Amino acid sequence: MNEEVVWVNVVPNENKTADNHPDWVAPANPNAPEGKKWTIGVKIGETWHSQAGWNTKDDAGNLTGGIKFKLTPNTANSAPQSPENKGFPKAPISGNKPEYKF
Repeated sequence: MNEEVVWVNVVPNENKTADNHPDWVAPANPNAPEGKKWTIGVKIGETWHSQAGWNTKDDAGNLTGGIKFKLTPNTANSAPQSPENKGFPKAPISGNKPEYKF
């Protein structure tokens, strides 16, 4: 394929529950591990992007038949992060346990 061409594949968003949610989203990735909801992204250069689309509307709110796409680069910061450590030790400290002798 020509690297200057960008193909965007979307499917209807079956989970849309609000107007600000996209009408069109990336299809599910069949290679995702069990229990993961990965989607198929778009690679532009060396960067992967997530795609979403919204049906376009005129000033009166009527559908025009178009779709507005948004491509968002995937970065290390966009991956889910674990919550910040609130000062608790990462593992139990056995030295704090009382010693029992039987």
